[in-house]
Amino acid sequence: MEQPISLISYFKHTEIDRAKWDLCIEQSVNSMIYGFTWYLDKVSPGWEALIYGDYDAVMPLTHKKKYLIRYLRQPFFTQQLGIFSKLPLAQNMLKEFVNAIPKKFQFVEIQLNEQNQILDESLGIRKRKNYLLDLNKQYDKLNKGYSQQAKRNLKKAKKFELELKTIPYSDVVSFYKLHKAIQTKGVKNQDYKQLLGVMEQAYAKKKLISRGVYSRNNELLAAAAFLTHKNRLIFLLGTSSDLGKENGAMYQLFDYLIFQFANHKMTFDFEGSEIPGIAQFFKSFGAEKQHFYRLKINRLPWFLKLFKH
Repeated sequence: MEQPISLISYFKHTEIDRAKWDLCIEQSVNSMIYGFTWYLDKVSPGWEALIYGDYDAVMPLTHKKKYLIRYLRQPFFTQQLGIFSKLPLAQNMLKEFVNAIPKKFQFVEIQLNEQNQILDESLGIRKRKNYLLDLNKQYDKLNKGYSQQAKRNLKKAKKFELELKTIPYSDVVSFYKLHKAIQTKGVKNQDYKQLLGVMEQAYAKKKLISRGVYSRNNELLAAAAFLTHKNRLIFLLGTSSDLGKENGAMYQLFDYLIFQFANHKMTFDFEGSEIPGIAQFFKSFGAEKQHFYRLKINRLPWFLKLFKH
């Protein structure tokens, strides 16, 4: 049955009822931590929205402006946004949300969430990969699903007597910046400040886990941070030093989290990657591939489209 579409409205940031918004995200069939006002405020200050009915379905508009051009972009450290709804949305409603994005946003490149299965390729939809692991099993059964690569690396970690500790979330970010700077050239200091703001909020809400793996000489070899929301454990960011990679440090860190949450009605959300090596790391724990979609709309004048194709 098709849903009425006339009740989708555009709201500026100051017009949004934050309590109603957060209630919608909390009650959504596809609730995700990225959709709450406190998260959006940090990663996309001044975000705007499309809202259906009395906050029955919502879509954040994470906008920026450059050279007088307004555009929508996916904030760093925010894997999936898109449309959140208290009830499953029909295809026509998903399309209408996309079509309702104000024309003033001349370029759009955002990621929808895994429940926004928009199948119309004419809307500029492209598949992205995520990796999920069902943790509602005994640890021994989960461990049997590990690849030989993962098992070899865990043996290395045991051999080198690596130790896992809780560490401040700010240390995770500092370690990440130190060892990932080359691969993350597009991430600016302001983006890291916004990330720390998210982590501060999540920590206060008891929704953040930060862990580090140390050598026998007390050298930090790997660090990672995870978010929790409802029945989801989400890998936010993390990396290893060169020595940590040699010693299987990140494998130990992930294995410990799987051990800790095994036999719980939880899903480990690895947040996916289009980089083959990282995707292989996620798959090595038995995680299964799931698709979500990236939306791209180019309304730029023809002479600017040449630079954004």
